[in-house]
Amino acid sequence: MHAVVLRYLDSVARLGSIRRAAAALNVASSAVNRQILKLEGEIGVALFERRGNGVRLTAAGEHLLRHARHTLSEWQRTCNDIAALKGDIHGEVRVVTIPSLLVRVVPRAIEAVAAQHPHISFRVIDADPAEHVEEMRAGRPDIALLFIDKRQRSYEVIARLRTALGAIMRPDHPLASTGTLTLTQCADYPVVMLNDPWLLDAVSESEFVHSGAQFAARILSNSLTVMKAAIASGLGIGFFTPTGFVDEIQRGELICVPLAEPGLASSEIGLFVHRSRATAPHVHVLATELVRHLDDLMQDIRAIEPR
Repeated sequence: MHAVVLRYLDSVARLGSIRRAAAALNVASSAVNRQILKLEGEIGVALFERRGNGVRLTAAGEHLLRHARHTLSEWQRTCNDIAALKGDIHGEVRVVTIPSLLVRVVPRAIEAVAAQHPHISFRVIDADPAEHVEEMRAGRPDIALLFIDKRQRSYEVIARLRTALGAIMRPDHPLASTGTLTLTQCADYPVVMLNDPWLLDAVSESEFVHSGAQFAARILSNSLTVMKAAIASGLGIGFFTPTGFVDEIQRGELICVPLAEPGLASSEIGLFVHRSRATAPHVHVLATELVRHLDDLMQDIRAIEPR
């Protein structure tokens, strides 16, 4: 129903080359070039700047590309909706999430949905906090599981997980028996830190101005897996919410000591769903399953909280 040139335009723009686009589409380069030239003739303006090593969109090309991608996306969604009327749900769900929810929530929800709907595919992105902003601003994810630090205009928060940043450590750590800890107390010991500690930076900087303390980061990484292994082996204290450590805390391998700083006392993880895609069957079924697993996680967190 939609001209093949829309797919050609999208591929050429994405790959920056008519030759590479033709290879990806499994058609002749001349066929792609002919369609692009024909479209430029109909519109009366160049869509690409031809260069020696490829092509680049003109301003007109960028404008038309937005229309083409929107049209192709709507067409695919319509096809998926028609398939869903027969009970056969198709489509890809794009999910952006913080690492701690990749431990159990996201995989378990995907497993449950895949068992019921084998034609749904999943693109799961473990993005750094700086990338979260760009992903959300561009409206790329269908679903996002992120800390709620500001409202996202195109997204609705359909579930919340309330938790708090704590000091994660082994039960035999010298600070393990303390009821609550300050960051200054923790600074007397080696710590393991994420590359982007988000809220922790601002709060620790404010406190350390008065106490004169400073963290001695033994390991700096953007990998939750590395952080877990380092904490479990006694290499340092980590600062996380308990969401990604519930299993280890339940087994008694690690503990989470609450932090005393008011700025770290509570935080919320939100389940964001893109407003224009929330009713798409493949997005809806995964969002529903994620709500259920977030609720299960919340119950587990409450069970391990200090009494």
